[in-house]
This record gives sequence, structure tokens and C-alpha cells, in this order.
Amino acid sequence: MGNVANLEDLLKQNIALTTALLSQRGESPLPSPVSSPEVAPPVQPSLEEKPLYSAVPSQTGRLVVSTSNHVRFIPSQDVGDSDLLEAIQEPTSGFPKGFPFFSEQSSSVSDELLDMLPPLLHLEELKATFFRVFSPLFHVLHDPTFHAKYQAFKRNPKSTPLTFVGLLFVILSLAVTALDDDHPVLADLGHDASHHANVRSLSAKYRSAAMRCLAADNFMFCHNLCTVQCLVLLIYAMNHAQEPAWSLLGTTLHIAVAIGCAVDPDRLNVDRIEAEERRRCWATLRMLYTIQNTCLGNLMPFRVEANVALPADIEDDELMTSNPSPQGESVDTPPTQMTYLLYKFRLYDLAVDICQLSASFEAHDRARIETLDTKLSQEQECHLARFSTQLMLKPYDQAHFYILAIYTNHLILLLHRSRLNATHMAEECIHQSRERCLKAATATLSNFEALCSTPTLKSYRWYMDGLGSFYAFFAITTLLVLWGDPQLETECNPQTVVLLVGCVDRMKRTASRSSVCQKAANVLDPLIQGLAPGIVTDCNGSAGSIGLSETPNQGLWPTYPGLESMFYDLPCEQWLTPSEFVWGAAQNLWDPSSGSVSSL
Repeated sequence: MGNVANLEDLLKQNIALTTALLSQRGESPLPSPVSSPEVAPPVQPSLEEKPLYSAVPSQTGRLVVSTSNHVRFIPSQDVGDSDLLEAIQEPTSGFPKGFPFFSEQSSSVSDELLDMLPPLLHLEELKATFFRVFSPLFHVLHDPTFHAKYQAFKRNPKSTPLTFVGLLFVILSLAVTALDDDHPVLADLGHDASHHANVRSLSAKYRSAAMRCLAADNFMFCHNLCTVQCLVLLIYAMNHAQEPAWSLLGTTLHIAVAIGCAVDPDRLNVDRIEAEERRRCWATLRMLYTIQNTCLGNLMPFRVEANVALPADIEDDELMTSNPSPQGESVDTPPTQMTYLLYKFRLYDLAVDICQLSASFEAHDRARIETLDTKLSQEQECHLARFSTQLMLKPYDQAHFYILAIYTNHLILLLHRSRLNATHMAEECIHQSRERCLKAATATLSNFEALCSTPTLKSYRWYMDGLGSFYAFFAITTLLVLWGDPQLETECNPQTVVLLVGCVDRMKRTASRSSVCQKAANVLDPLIQGLAPGIVTDCNGSAGSIGLSETPNQGLWPTYPGLESMFYDLPCEQWLTPSEFVWGAAQNLWDPSSGSVSSL
């Protein structure tokens, strides 16, 4: 009887609370079960009511902040409902006992974690490197807000939230990858024999420390916006290190949903700076999820969608002083800190469409290919209008333009690849795709060379040695296949050959510090060296020093069946990032009995 009485008291309290909330909104109170024992008849649904489900429903609710500054989102279609849920929600008293990797939450940063940070002078140097190179490239943070929190951290490190310390470690893990080989910070902090080994070990050390900070904060149960920022940047850093991050990505996606990032901030009780931070987190998380899911062959057969506006194309300093309304794209509008990410967001969506098309029965559908090709051309025009017409671009804007150009041309190659060997396509279509591929592959190598040879962009060597070299590898593979196929009758431009040979030579020089360059050089160098005498005389010479010998292949170029098989047979998504499938397929280029290149 005591339990029944307690339940009745709780029910009366909830009714009284709900009645008070309804009274605040001027609605009729709920009848008490004690005074109104009759049960009202069920409400009959109206035919004119809106459908129960929509494609992407607009959600609203309330953000609830605990005394420890952790956040949870309480969904509701009515503000009063979320008020009620917040009012009756009991605070969490503890965590599941024995849950792996987690322990009782700590209220302060341990000395052990703080001791893993570099000395203050090096910390400042690495932080500055991150905000010069990576922050504009993957603009998750609101820079002034971070700097204000960093000043508070310096005044009292032990009282700093663990998630912010974790974020600081992620920033360090990315920053060390942008340092030159002879940078004194690497010599002071690293203990490995080579500079590039120091970069790898230090970056891994700081990523591990970031994860320890998150675990100490019990991020699986307690989280806030800083938790999501730290996780998103950590996954970004893991992708650059070619580490598996799929499971952590799924966890981060659900934590973002739990704190309300899947709800447009205009429907939440947040200020305009936090609103933009939330939009940035959701946009970057969608980008990471989309491209990772695509590279894994669409393990989850749906896209992450929500009615959340994209971040505003605006500088952080302007966000501090004005309403964050997006700026229109025009030639006269200089790129902002957000411009690159917004363009990359659109390109990732196009990458998904291209991969899905190539895997479908409509892979050779002329209308769909031309539609996607038009969209890619429009993106190129936007990039040119926004970046190349500006007289005084910041160094990171120059780098962004080259990276966007390389990636867009890479997508063009992927889009038109399937039509190059199609037997039932009209000759006109094959000719168009061949010309598009020639132009895109040459542009990829040209932009890659410009990025690598610009002294002010040395901080982007991590990209040149990684994704940039991989895209150049695919461009070179495309050119060799085009030149080696007598049916395509492709002209070989000597200027393009100079770019090709110079790019392979660059990969050979950087092979000791980059696994991508090492694998690419191992594949390409024998092909270049195995060409008929007279094709390449001087890889550093002018176009006049390169000629085309008379070979059985209509006087142009040797053919490599293994190369063509790798080029055509690998699924489109395997060419988006450096994949072991690519390097495994490359082994087919070699004749196992003789150890020589297999050519016909």
C-alpha cells in the first residue's frame, strides 16, 4: 500500500506541474483523476491532419545543462512538453558499474594528463600552426571562443574541463604534421631517429592523450558541444593518419544527436555563436560520415539528413559583431574561413552521387553523367570566381584553391572512367569522356605541382604526401591507360609527359616519409622506366627533350593490361581515399615469374 500511495503522490505532483505549465501558456488545466474518474473518449484522427512521418521532420525541444556543464537534448514538438520532462528528470547519480574503458568521473584534470602537454613555448607554437593551417581547412571551432577558453586554461589548468584539454591534444596532434622536417619543436619533443618518424609518434601520442581525456570525462554518458568538437577533430586527425575511425564516427554521430546538433539552432535556446558552432559540428560530422560510408561501400544505405542549415559563409570576427547571415558568392566577395568547407561539403555530396551511379545499372546513362558533369563544371566556375580573381589571397586560401581544384578534377575522372571502355556507347560520348579525362588528369598534375612548389605552402606537405599524391597517382594511371589504348587514339601532349615524369620523381623523393608516395612510386616508376627508349630522356628537362618512339602500339605508348584492370575494375569508392584494395590490385602489374612489368 505504501508503494501505491507513493505512486499516487507522484502522479498528483506531475499533474500539478503540468497544469501549472499549461496555465502559463493560457491553456485549460488537466482534470485530476481523483475529481474526474470518467475517461474521455479517444480522439478520432482527422483526414486533414498532416502525415505522421515526413522525409526529414523539423524537431524542437530543450537543451538541459547539468551542474557539471554537460548537455542533453530533450526532444519535443511542444515547448511545454520539454519543460515538463526537464522538471521531472532526475539527475544521474552515477554510471553503469564495470562499463569498460570508463571510471568514476573526475572533476579536475590529473597531473598525469597535464604532464603530457609540451612546454608552454612549444604549445603556443603548435597552437598557432593549427590555426594557421588546419582551422581554416576544417573550420569546426569559433576561433575567438577557443582563444578565450585557452587563456582561462593557462591561468588555471587543473580547473579546465577535460573535454577542452582533450581538444587541445587533438590540435597538437594535427599541428605537428604541418611542421617542416628541420623544425626545432620536432627535435625537442621527439625521440625518434628521423623527423617524419617523430611526426608520426608525436601525433599518435597526442591523439591517444585526447582519447584519455574524453574517457576520464565519461564522454559516453556525459557530453557537451566541446565533446563533439573534440571527437570530430579527432576523427579528422585519424583519417589523416589512415587509422580506422568508423566505430568512433558512429558514436560521435549519436552523441551529436543527443546534445541536439541534429536540430537547427534557431529552434533552440542558444546564442548566435553557439548556433554557428553547432551548425559547423553537424556539417563536418555529416561530411566525415558521408565520405567514410561511401569509401566502405555504403555500409549504411542512407544519408545522414536533418533540417539543419549549413554554417554561414562568414568570418569569425564578423560573427562576433553582426548577425550570421550567409554572404552571397560573387567575384567581389573574398573567401572566408568557412568558404572551403562549404565547397567541400557540396563536392562530397557529388562524390556520393558519382559512386552510386557507377555501381548502378545506369552507370553509362548519358543524361545522368552529363548532369553530374555540369554540376562539377559549375563548382569549378565557383572556385575560380571566388579564389583566382582575388589579387591578395591569404596563403591558406591559395592552398584551398589548389586542393579544391585537385579534388574536383579527381571526381571528373571518376565520373567519366566507366565510359572510356564502354563497348555499346556512341563514339561521340567516348570522345567527350576521353577529352574530359585528359583535361582533368593534366589539371590535377598541374595543380599538384603548383601546390608542391609554392614555398609559402610548405605547411601543407601532409596533404601533398597523402591525399594529394594519391589523386596524382590516379591521374597518372588515367593518362597511361588513355595513351596505351590504341582504340582511344589519344594524343600525347609533351607538356603533360613532363608533368607526369616530374610527379613520379617527386613521389620517389618523398617515399621515405610517406607510405602513399612509396606505394605509388613502386607502381609507377617501373612503368616509366620500362617505356621504349627515347620516350623519356630527362625528367627535369623541357618538353623538347621528350619524344615518342615508334612502338607496336601505333607509335604512341606501351599498354599494360594489369594497369587497365586496376583502373577499370576497382569500385569507384575505392579511389576516393588511399585504399589497400588499390595497392593490392597494383601487384597485378607484375609478372610473378619474371618480376618484370607485364606489357603487351
